[in-house]
Amino acid sequence: MEYFCITDTGLVREKNQDSYIAITNSYGDFLVLVADGIGGGKAGEVASGELIKYFETNFVQSGPFEALEDAMNYLRYHISVANKHIFNLSNQYEEYSGMGTTLTGILITEKGTISINCGDSRVYGFIDDRIIHLTTDHTLVNQMLEKGQITYEESLNHPKKHYLVKAIGIYGECSADLHKVKDMEYYLICSDGLHAYVSDDEIAKIVLDPDMSVEEKAIELKDISLMKGGYDNITIVLVEK
Repeated sequence: MEYFCITDTGLVREKNQDSYIAITNSYGDFLVLVADGIGGGKAGEVASGELIKYFETNFVQSGPFEALEDAMNYLRYHISVANKHIFNLSNQYEEYSGMGTTLTGILITEKGTISINCGDSRVYGFIDDRIIHLTTDHTLVNQMLEKGQITYEESLNHPKKHYLVKAIGIYGECSADLHKVKDMEYYLICSDGLHAYVSDDEIAKIVLDPDMSVEEKAIELKDISLMKGGYDNITIVLVEK
């Protein structure tokens, strides 16, 4: 398995509020998480950083997972604990009030692979020359789209496109979507600084290029997002299984 991680502030934002981790525990389980802080001046980077720091400390001590459900339970419990930690910080310090973060990633174990999502960062899978969305955005616009209240075309430039309906640290209780996913040739975990500006077709063309390395592909994805304006922080973890 090969992987490469890259993050960039972009061309507009003053701070990079994205954080990420790619870590293996002593049993060979591999966890990738991308967190995109929200709250602007209210310490979005603190929320994403605290979330990643929590798992960085905790995951190395995890396992063994005897079954995939054990891994699911691990994620449920520790996402809940991390959420409460960020929520408590938000309430304890005025400068952190209202902060939160997305959380997206994958956990690859011998028992199978789990996709993780809370917010609007994404996990893509690539197999048989296809790009597959392995997570569903927790946004108001996506909610409206699923209910048939707007069309797909209307969703693309909707004024409330970035309104989240779910994120870590905003409320005292929060859970993430956890799903078993099929084995893929590649997994791409990214913040919306990539997927909000670069189309699925453009992403797939790069990831599925047989002549580039994993590192070159990740850098090319970052570069094309900057070429599109670099309006947001960009974080990309590309995994070749």
